[in-house]
Amino acid sequence: MAEVEVTVSKVECSKLSEKNEEDSEVAFNINASLVEVERNPTGLSLKFDIGVETQPSVGKLSLTGSAVVRGEGEEVQALIAVKDSSSVPAVFMRIYQKLYPVLYLMCGTLKIPHPAPGLLKATYVGSMVEQNRIY
Repeated sequence: MAEVEVTVSKVECSKLSEKNEEDSEVAFNINASLVEVERNPTGLSLKFDIGVETQPSVGKLSLTGSAVVRGEGEEVQALIAVKDSSSVPAVFMRIYQKLYPVLYLMCGTLKIPHPAPGLLKATYVGSMVEQNRIY
């Protein structure tokens, strides 16, 4: 099974309103990107950026970093494949699952609503060199 190692390089978070608390009802807007940096026979390196904002404007979080995927060629390809235009590659969900505890703790610390663990539905995946879609 392919392994995904995630490194966070930057975390930013802001509470934008004192009127709302952790249990406030909000919608989450997600801005997410995943860019392939390097590929070799045993895996690939990716850069990611996830921005989470609430509506109404209660809080804003941003996580930036990199991920290294190691495994057989077919395993790696299966992780970056996208089934349809409304889904995300499995590798992005694996990255988000590893980052979710950070998001959860930051939201709790700021006393703003927490995003759901399976919140992401769509993202752009591209090559940093070519800026082409993988899917």
